[in-house]
Amino acid sequence: MKIVNWNIEWMNRWFSGNNQPHWGSRQLSADEARIAAGKVADVIRALDPDLLCLQEGPSAMAEMELFLTEFLADPNGTPLYDGVIGHDGGAQKLYVLRKKGGLVAGLDYATDPLTEELAEDWDADVDGDMHLQAYDFTRRPLVVDVDPVGGAPIRVVVLHTKSKYVRDGERRFNDPGQRQGFIADALKARRRISAEGFRLRTYLDALLQNDLNARIIVTGDFNDGPGRDFFERSYLTHNVTDILLGSAFFPSMIFDHPLLSRVPEPSLFTARFDDFIDQVADRPLLLDHLIVSPALKDHIADAGIGHEAFEAALSGAGNRRVDRASDHRPLWAKVNAPL
Repeated sequence: MKIVNWNIEWMNRWFSGNNQPHWGSRQLSADEARIAAGKVADVIRALDPDLLCLQEGPSAMAEMELFLTEFLADPNGTPLYDGVIGHDGGAQKLYVLRKKGGLVAGLDYATDPLTEELAEDWDADVDGDMHLQAYDFTRRPLVVDVDPVGGAPIRVVVLHTKSKYVRDGERRFNDPGQRQGFIADALKARRRISAEGFRLRTYLDALLQNDLNARIIVTGDFNDGPGRDFFERSYLTHNVTDILLGSAFFPSMIFDHPLLSRVPEPSLFTARFDDFIDQVADRPLLLDHLIVSPALKDHIADAGIGHEAFEAALSGAGNRRVDRASDHRPLWAKVNAPL
């Protein structure tokens, strides 16, 4: 089974109309939206996933179906993929799609009590004021149970944490009179990401405590990655990916990150953005991840980042929205289905 995860940049801006969709929006004309959609479809066809996990999907399933019907369909016009949409997230919904006739026989929402509890608030100090307050996920993780052909079920958790983005951040950071206010806002965003990471790891711990052989994949845009950024170095914020992987004090419950051992370091990135804080232009960042529970570690046959497929869809430097498929690159893993 091949699983692909991809944050497809603001798919919602391709459409208007929600449940009665048509191409184009205030941000993109219909022609521009179709150009971007065609590039995305080219990348997906090149990677040919059995299971496709998406972030920043459109706000309505009907809009996704319009894309699939027009750009990812067989010669008879039947979409090659079907699937489910996330519970919340507004204009940036989560999706899990399966290729019809592929190596995923079926999938459905997980509805066990532990998963349902992810919809509930929990107490966290996201403001740094030493007071707990009710908090919930910016986008509740989409949890599905997948039935691979010829294998045992696998639980797939798709995550898109709170963004680190702070409006007008570069100007405020470079203005001595506004820098402290920017830092306060940036730290609040990171505290929210940390809260979401800790809550999801608590969920994963509970699943493993019930069954240490649970087969779990967590994938998505974690908005964080290897290394220590300015805020982690200087303001003692957390690396969220480390949180999700697990604690060294409980080695039997540590998840594995198959990309780290299979992708050469120069290629170990899924996005490139200018870092105005550390003053690194076009900085390569590993923001998107796929981690697997201990029971699945030895069943990962291969994993990688879809650089070649992504770059084949670029026009020029990819600066305009119509010149690129997304601002993130997809990642993939091949899973030998455990019996």
